[in-house]
Amino acid sequence: MAKVEHTSDARVLVGIDISKHRHEVLIAVPGKSRRRRRTVLNTAEDYHRLIAALLEYGLPVTIGFAGQAMGLAATITRR
Repeated sequence: MAKVEHTSDARVLVGIDISKHRHEVLIAVPGKSRRRRRTVLNTAEDYHRLIAALLEYGLPVTIGFAGQAMGLAATITRR
């Protein structure tokens, strides 16, 4: 297992496997050894819930997408 080192630029890492009706999400939080899994339906309500959950960590979030949109990435920071 890789050694985890914390730096001041710690961020939440999110992987999203995109499909038509639902998306599988894997969330890695600095300082936690277990990753959180969640399924997000293709609805605005579920997207808002996911965004709210990510903002609760209070850290920058980097997201990688897989599936039809393979190769896309986004970084979300709260200002």
